[in-house]
Amino acid sequence: SSNTLIAGCKNTKVPSGVMKIGYGAFFDCSDLMSITLPESVTEIDMYAFSDCSDLTSITLPESVTEIGRGAFLGCSGLTSITLPDSVTEIGDSAFSYCSDLTSITLPKNITKIGRAAFENCSGLTSITLPESVTEIGSEAFYYCSGLTSITLPESVVEIGDHAFSSCDNLESIKVNKNNKVYDSRENCNAIIEKSSNTLIAGCKNTKVPSGV
Repeated sequence: SSNTLIAGCKNTKVPSGVMKIGYGAFFDCSDLMSITLPESVTEIDMYAFSDCSDLTSITLPESVTEIGRGAFLGCSGLTSITLPDSVTEIGDSAFSYCSDLTSITLPKNITKIGRAAFENCSGLTSITLPESVTEIGSEAFYYCSGLTSITLPESVVEIGDHAFSSCDNLESIKVNKNNKVYDSRENCNAIIEKSSNTLIAGCKNTKVPSGV
């Protein structure tokens, strides 16, 4: 009645009509290399593809609206992924420890990036945050040591603790000048919370401005 795929393997072909990839459906399916999801799928549940270490390619249809907690956690062979514009939230730890992930396209309508969503994605060299993002969870980009720059859009109003900690190669941090909650005044290469004058994220080129 739910049209949920609850268990799959390396030879699974997800049939049309399936609406949900269930909790841990392909968990630790280490021989799964690629998979295409039909246009009927709207939800990828928690840990659905977690620890599929050989997964290098997955096609997500425009019907997907939700990517659950840990959905692709530990998919260390995944090098790139495009999230359709239908996705509005990325769950906690959704892509944690995807160490070979070098490219990800975020949906233009996404509002929330969950806690530790991209933790330890050390191969990620750049990411563009769309103007729709309002919340970046704690440790969202923790230990993304390949990131060299980050630009915070006007829309972001909440950033969790350690969101950009241990990003050793960050050289540039900028906040859109129209953001009402944060700024990077005087080209300081940092994120400053305006209301408290607290510097919440810095990098190796940060110059702490007067007034902090």
